Amino acid sequence: MTEGAGAAYHLRELAVARDPTSPAHRLPVIGAADRAILDIGCGAGQTLIAAELGPDRTAIGLDVDHDALALGRTLTSTVEFAAGRAEELPFAAERFDLVVSRVALPYADIPRAAAEMARVLRPGGRCWLLLHPPSFAWRALADSVTHGRIRNAVYQLYLLANGLALELLGRQFAYPLNRARFESVQTGRGMRRTLERAGFEGIAIDEGKFFVVVAVRRP
Repeated sequence: MTEGAGAAYHLRELAVARDPTSPAHRLPVIGAADRAILDIGCGAGQTLIAAELGPDRTAIGLDVDHDALALGRTLTSTVEFAAGRAEELPFAAERFDLVVSRVALPYADIPRAAAEMARVLRPGGRCWLLLHPPSFAWRALADSVTHGRIRNAVYQLYLLANGLALELLGRQFAYPLNRARFESVQTGRGMRRTLERAGFEGIAIDEGKFFVVVAVRRP
Protein backbone atom coordinates (compact mmCIF):
# COMPACT_ATOMS: atom_id res chain seq x y z
CA MET A 1 0.00 0.00 0.00
CA THR A 2 1.46 3.36 -1.02
CA GLU A 3 1.53 6.32 1.34
CA GLY A 4 -1.33 8.06 -0.50
CA ALA A 5 -3.41 4.90 -0.66
CA GLY A 6 -2.78 4.29 3.02
CA ALA A 7 -4.00 7.78 3.94
CA ALA A 8 -7.11 7.32 1.82
CA TYR A 9 -7.85 4.01 3.53
CA HIS A 10 -7.57 5.48 7.02
CA LEU A 11 -9.73 8.46 6.11
CA ARG A 12 -12.42 6.11 4.77
CA GLU A 13 -12.23 4.14 8.02
CA LEU A 14 -12.64 7.38 9.98
CA ALA A 15 -15.72 8.23 7.94
CA VAL A 16 -17.19 4.79 8.71
CA ALA A 17 -16.40 5.18 12.42
CA ARG A 18 -18.23 8.49 12.46
CA ASP A 19 -21.28 7.18 10.56
CA PRO A 20 -23.63 5.00 12.65
CA THR A 21 -25.62 4.15 9.51
CA SER A 22 -22.65 2.54 7.74
CA PRO A 23 -22.91 -1.29 7.49
CA ALA A 24 -19.27 -1.50 8.63
CA HIS A 25 -19.79 0.72 11.69
CA ARG A 26 -18.98 -0.90 15.04
CA LEU A 27 -17.43 0.95 17.99
CA PRO A 28 -16.72 -0.14 21.56
CA VAL A 29 -18.87 1.11 24.42
CA ILE A 30 -16.75 3.49 26.48
CA GLY A 31 -18.10 4.07 29.97
CA ALA A 32 -17.63 6.85 32.49
CA ALA A 33 -15.12 4.74 34.43
CA ASP A 34 -12.89 4.31 31.38
CA ARG A 35 -10.50 7.17 32.05
CA ALA A 36 -7.45 5.71 30.29
CA ILE A 37 -8.00 3.93 26.97
CA LEU A 38 -5.56 2.14 24.67
CA ASP A 39 -6.32 1.26 21.04
CA ILE A 40 -4.04 -1.50 19.72
CA GLY A 41 -3.62 -1.33 15.96
CA CYS A 42 -5.18 2.12 15.88
CA GLY A 43 -4.23 3.08 12.33
CA ALA A 44 -4.72 6.85 12.25
CA GLY A 45 -6.75 6.72 15.48
CA GLN A 46 -10.14 6.56 13.81
CA THR A 47 -11.85 4.62 16.60
CA LEU A 48 -10.67 7.00 19.34
CA ILE A 49 -11.35 10.08 17.23
CA ALA A 50 -14.91 8.95 16.48
CA ALA A 51 -15.49 8.26 20.18
CA GLU A 52 -15.13 12.03 20.80
CA LEU A 53 -13.50 11.61 24.20
CA GLY A 54 -13.09 14.70 26.32
CA PRO A 55 -9.74 16.23 27.38
CA ASP A 56 -10.19 14.76 30.85
CA ARG A 57 -9.42 11.27 29.52
CA THR A 58 -6.22 9.66 28.35
CA ALA A 59 -6.55 8.11 24.89
CA ILE A 60 -3.54 6.42 23.31
CA GLY A 61 -3.35 4.76 19.90
CA LEU A 62 -0.65 2.20 19.16
CA ASP A 63 0.37 0.94 15.71
CA VAL A 64 3.39 -0.38 13.81
CA ASP A 65 2.59 1.88 10.82
CA HIS A 66 4.52 5.14 11.31
CA ASP A 67 2.78 6.81 8.35
CA ALA A 68 -0.63 6.08 9.87
CA LEU A 69 0.50 7.49 13.21
CA ALA A 70 1.79 10.63 11.50
CA LEU A 71 -1.56 11.07 9.75
CA GLY A 72 -3.38 10.60 13.05
CA ARG A 73 -1.40 13.43 14.63
CA THR A 74 -2.72 15.77 11.93
CA LEU A 75 -6.32 14.71 12.56
CA THR A 76 -6.61 15.15 16.32
CA SER A 77 -4.92 16.68 19.35
CA THR A 78 -6.90 14.63 21.90
CA VAL A 79 -5.27 11.29 21.10
CA GLU A 80 -1.66 10.39 21.85
CA PHE A 81 0.10 8.08 19.39
CA ALA A 82 2.85 5.55 20.00
CA ALA A 83 4.65 3.02 17.83
CA GLY A 84 4.72 -0.56 19.02
CA ARG A 85 3.45 -4.11 18.71
CA ALA A 86 0.61 -5.87 20.52
CA GLU A 87 3.02 -8.54 21.78
CA GLU A 88 5.29 -5.98 23.51
CA LEU A 89 3.20 -3.04 24.71
CA PRO A 90 5.46 -0.12 25.71
CA PHE A 91 3.40 0.83 28.77
CA ALA A 92 3.55 0.34 32.52
CA ALA A 93 1.48 -2.35 34.24
CA GLU A 94 -2.12 -1.51 35.21
CA ARG A 95 -2.13 1.79 33.31
CA PHE A 96 -5.42 1.43 31.39
CA ASP A 97 -9.10 0.98 32.18
CA LEU A 98 -10.01 -0.17 28.66
CA VAL A 99 -8.05 -1.75 25.82
CA VAL A 100 -9.69 -1.92 22.40
CA SER A 101 -8.46 -3.54 19.21
CA ARG A 102 -10.39 -3.40 15.96
CA VAL A 103 -9.22 -6.23 13.64
CA ALA A 104 -5.57 -5.87 14.67
CA LEU A 105 -5.12 -8.97 16.85
CA PRO A 106 -5.65 -11.31 13.86
CA TYR A 107 -2.22 -10.07 12.71
CA ALA A 108 -0.51 -10.75 16.05
CA ASP A 109 0.68 -13.67 18.15
CA ILE A 110 -2.55 -13.68 20.12
CA PRO A 111 -1.48 -15.52 23.31
CA ARG A 112 1.39 -13.07 23.80
CA ALA A 113 -0.85 -10.10 22.96
CA ALA A 114 -3.53 -11.29 25.40
CA ALA A 115 -0.95 -11.55 28.19
CA GLU A 116 0.22 -8.01 27.43
CA MET A 117 -3.33 -6.66 27.47
CA ALA A 118 -3.88 -8.24 30.88
CA ARG A 119 -0.61 -6.73 32.13
CA VAL A 120 -1.45 -3.13 31.15
CA LEU A 121 -5.07 -3.28 32.31
CA ARG A 122 -5.96 -2.46 35.89
CA PRO A 123 -7.82 -5.19 37.81
CA GLY A 124 -11.42 -5.04 36.62
CA GLY A 125 -10.42 -3.28 33.41
CA ARG A 126 -11.91 -4.46 30.12
CA CYS A 127 -10.78 -5.40 26.66
CA TRP A 128 -12.94 -5.08 23.53
CA LEU A 129 -11.77 -7.01 20.48
CA LEU A 130 -13.05 -7.15 16.91
CA LEU A 131 -11.74 -10.31 15.21
CA HIS A 132 -11.72 -12.41 12.04
CA PRO A 133 -13.87 -15.57 12.09
CA PRO A 134 -12.87 -18.67 10.06
CA SER A 135 -15.32 -17.64 7.32
CA PHE A 136 -12.94 -14.75 6.56
CA ALA A 137 -10.27 -17.20 5.35
CA TRP A 138 -12.69 -19.70 3.82
CA ARG A 139 -14.08 -17.01 1.49
CA ALA A 140 -10.61 -15.88 0.49
CA LEU A 141 -9.54 -19.50 -0.04
CA ALA A 142 -12.49 -20.21 -2.33
CA ASP A 143 -11.82 -17.05 -4.33
CA SER A 144 -8.11 -17.88 -4.65
CA VAL A 145 -8.81 -21.41 -5.86
CA THR A 146 -11.40 -20.15 -8.35
CA HIS A 147 -8.94 -17.66 -9.85
CA GLY A 148 -5.87 -19.91 -9.69
CA ARG A 149 -4.02 -17.86 -7.08
CA ILE A 150 -2.21 -20.80 -5.53
CA ARG A 151 0.16 -18.86 -3.31
CA ASN A 152 -2.71 -16.96 -1.69
CA ALA A 153 -4.69 -20.20 -1.31
CA VAL A 154 -1.76 -21.69 0.61
CA TYR A 155 -1.64 -18.59 2.79
CA GLN A 156 -5.34 -18.89 3.63
CA LEU A 157 -4.73 -22.49 4.68
CA TYR A 158 -2.01 -21.18 7.01
CA LEU A 159 -4.54 -18.76 8.56
CA LEU A 160 -7.00 -21.58 9.15
CA ALA A 161 -4.34 -23.89 10.58
CA ASN A 162 -3.09 -21.14 12.91
CA GLY A 163 -6.61 -20.54 14.18
CA LEU A 164 -6.95 -24.27 14.86
CA ALA A 165 -3.60 -24.27 16.66
CA LEU A 166 -4.83 -21.47 18.93
CA GLU A 167 -7.98 -23.41 19.76
CA LEU A 168 -6.40 -26.83 20.28
CA LEU A 169 -2.85 -26.04 21.43
CA GLY A 170 -3.16 -22.57 22.92
CA ARG A 171 -0.34 -21.26 20.72
CA GLN A 172 0.33 -19.91 17.25
CA PHE A 173 3.04 -20.18 14.66
CA ALA A 174 4.82 -17.63 12.49
CA TYR A 175 4.34 -17.85 8.74
CA PRO A 176 7.02 -20.28 7.50
CA LEU A 177 8.11 -17.97 4.65
CA ASN A 178 8.34 -14.92 6.94
CA ARG A 179 9.15 -15.77 10.54
CA ALA A 180 8.34 -12.24 11.72
CA ARG A 181 4.76 -12.51 10.46
CA PHE A 182 1.77 -13.85 12.37
CA GLU A 183 -1.80 -14.02 11.13
CA SER A 184 -4.81 -16.20 11.89
CA VAL A 185 -8.55 -16.46 12.01
CA GLN A 186 -10.13 -16.96 15.42
CA THR A 187 -12.88 -19.04 17.00
CA GLY A 188 -14.98 -18.23 20.03
CA ARG A 189 -13.71 -21.31 21.82
CA GLY A 190 -10.08 -20.50 21.07
CA MET A 191 -10.40 -16.90 22.21
CA ARG A 192 -12.20 -17.88 25.41
CA ARG A 193 -9.44 -20.31 26.36
CA THR A 194 -6.71 -17.85 25.43
CA LEU A 195 -8.18 -15.00 27.43
CA GLU A 196 -8.84 -17.20 30.46
CA ARG A 197 -5.21 -18.32 30.45
CA ALA A 198 -4.09 -14.69 30.20
CA GLY A 199 -6.06 -13.69 33.31
CA PHE A 200 -9.47 -12.59 32.03
CA GLU A 201 -12.98 -13.49 33.18
CA GLY A 202 -16.54 -12.45 32.33
CA ILE A 203 -15.82 -13.25 28.68
CA ALA A 204 -18.70 -12.40 26.32
CA ILE A 205 -18.52 -13.45 22.68
CA ASP A 206 -20.77 -12.24 19.87
CA GLU A 207 -20.23 -14.10 16.58
CA GLY A 208 -23.04 -12.34 14.75
CA LYS A 209 -22.52 -9.77 12.00
CA PHE A 210 -19.27 -8.75 13.71
CA PHE A 211 -17.06 -11.11 15.73
CA VAL A 212 -16.70 -9.18 19.00
CA VAL A 213 -15.13 -10.41 22.24
CA VAL A 214 -15.33 -8.50 25.54
CA ALA A 215 -13.52 -9.63 28.69
CA VAL A 216 -12.63 -8.35 32.17
CA ARG A 217 -9.21 -8.62 33.75
CA ARG A 218 -9.41 -10.66 36.94
CA PRO A 219 -8.59 -8.86 40.20
